[in-house]
Amino acid sequence: MRKIVSSIARRVGLGRLSTGEYQAHLSGMDTFFGAVLGFVLAGTETLNNWQFGLILLGLAGVVISILYISASVHRLVYSIYALVMSIAFPVLIDVALRGHDLVPDKVRPTLIVWTLMTIAVEFWAREKPGAAQA
Repeated sequence: MRKIVSSIARRVGLGRLSTGEYQAHLSGMDTFFGAVLGFVLAGTETLNNWQFGLILLGLAGVVISILYISASVHRLVYSIYALVMSIAFPVLIDVALRGHDLVPDKVRPTLIVWTLMTIAVEFWAREKPGAAQA
C-alpha cells in the first residue's frame, strides 16, 4: 500500500514527509478529531448513563484502533480494522443497545475521515528517521 501512495505522491509532485511533518500531521489530526468527536457527541444528552457509557467505551475502541495504525507493526491490519469499525460503529451500537440512531449522525463521517487521513499519512513516503531536515 505504501508503494501505491508513494507513487501517487510522486506523480502529483509531492515529496517525502520529514519525521517532523509526519509527527505534526498525526498530532494535529488527533487533537482536531478528538475535539470534533467531543462536539459531535453533544447530541447524546437524551441517552441514559448506561447507554452513554457503552457508546464511550465503543468509541474509545475505534479511536484506539485509529491510533494503532501509526503505532503498530501491523499497520495494514489496523487500517482495515479501523476503517471497518468506523463505518460499522453506529450500527453495532444500535444492535448492542437494541436502539435506533443512538449514535449521532456525524460520528461516522468523523471516524471515517480521521481513519482515511491517518492511513494516507502512514503509507505516504517518509524520510528515514534521522535524515537531514531542511
